[in-house]
Amino acid sequence: MTITYSDRIFWVRVGFGVLTGALSDLLFYSDYASAIAFAVTIYVVTFYLVKTLWGGKMKPEDQRKLYTAGTGSYVLLFLFFWILLFTLQVHLLHL
Repeated sequence: MTITYSDRIFWVRVGFGVLTGALSDLLFYSDYASAIAFAVTIYVVTFYLVKTLWGGKMKPEDQRKLYTAGTGSYVLLFLFFWILLFTLQVHLLHL
């Protein structure tokens, strides 16, 4: 079983979704607008990251996956970790 480029894109976005959710809690605690703007910015960064890494290697008909692969997982994991850490009040630990 080989790992396709869309699989790699998916897992990159999953990782960034978790990381962005955690950083949003630590950096923006209750400033919701800034946290969401940060998440959108990081998503755009992941687009350019995967486009640079694998965009030229993908078939032309698969180029759409640069935008769509892992989008739902990114959003849901961002929200899950942001809400989880906010609820647990991890930001108060001053890690």
